[in-house]
Amino acid sequence: MAFGAVQPWALCVLELGTSFLVAVWAMREVVNGKAHVARNPLYIPIVLFAIAVLVQLSFHLTAYWNATWSKGLLWASYAGLFFLVSQTFQNKVWMTAFCFFCAGYGFLLSLFAIIQQFTWNGKIYWVLPIRHGGWVYGPYVNHAHYAGLMEMLVPMPLMFALTNRLGRPGRAFFLFAAIVMSSTIFLSLSLGGMIAFAAELIVLSLFLLRNRRSSYREILVLGFLCVGLIVWLTWLRPAGLVERLARLLNPVTDAGATGRFAIVKDSLKMVRERPILGWGLGTFPIVYPSFRSFFTNLWVNEAHNDFVQVLVETGIAGFACAIAFVVLLCRTGIRNSRYWRTEPQSTMALAAFIGCAALVAHSLIDFNLQIPANAAFFFALSALVTADGNRSKSHRELGRMRG
Repeated sequence: MAFGAVQPWALCVLELGTSFLVAVWAMREVVNGKAHVARNPLYIPIVLFAIAVLVQLSFHLTAYWNATWSKGLLWASYAGLFFLVSQTFQNKVWMTAFCFFCAGYGFLLSLFAIIQQFTWNGKIYWVLPIRHGGWVYGPYVNHAHYAGLMEMLVPMPLMFALTNRLGRPGRAFFLFAAIVMSSTIFLSLSLGGMIAFAAELIVLSLFLLRNRRSSYREILVLGFLCVGLIVWLTWLRPAGLVERLARLLNPVTDAGATGRFAIVKDSLKMVRERPILGWGLGTFPIVYPSFRSFFTNLWVNEAHNDFVQVLVETGIAGFACAIAFVVLLCRTGIRNSRYWRTEPQSTMALAAFIGCAALVAHSLIDFNLQIPANAAFFFALSALVTADGNRSKSHRELGRMRG
């Protein structure tokens, strides 16, 4: 995750590491003499998506076979991580430990990002120069991708701050951590990140308001978060933040938004050429120049909309799998988070669900799921949300009674 896992060595570690861990899990099951596979409703769209990609490869229905093969291996590692989390995070101890880790990791990463921003010398980690340009924030070359990661991490300390299990000092610390982490989304100046952060606060508020009798205290915590965030940003006085926020008032005239609309429009022309199975997974930057309707000296490597890119590369078949994945994620996430006030597993599932919802919203105007570190973490959180072991005790008892 040093640079978003976009470099060859990082991709190699991700793919080989996932394969090794899957092999370890399989050997453990064989040694124990029982091959128990925990259920997860998202297995179905994942398998169907894999079949669509295999058809592209088997029948050479891709514009560039090697690109599809390489991207297919990467997405297979995401599926492996999803499977591993679904199998291993079956109790509240492991889930809570993982969420504590995410909260600590996000807090330390945000502190590093702030320090690097105010001591910037033109190099990532103060030692690595930027070769091809970019809008650096934290360890990412693209500030929007840093915001995408932080959107998924912020709900972890925020949920710890909302519950009563850690006492007042613990809750105060995690609220402070959430404020610092949230502030870096704004300090990165990512408009998509700001919109996604607002979306996740709205989603969390809807969960809080489901039980109005006990929601006033939790709404008050959210109020402290927003006030603390404003005070913290005012004290830091980041350059360009006010101007950046002003662009949200008139996005039509924004050059970046106009460019994204043009790319999406061109992408739909690509879909009309190959509507069923698309041009091949991972081939968008190869095929797109033939359909580009505007001049630029920049390399358009992604569609800046993950859903449109899936439609272009895998056609209606892959797009339907992606939509089914999101629908099942939302449906199962809402169900598994119902008892978040009383059951730790539901609390962690809700934190993961809010992070996933934020990244899905951000993916409508950016390409976070094309960044391996963010995509891998998104699928890990998705498994955390939907794993069968995360269903509340009350819901499992109800299911058995119905059966």
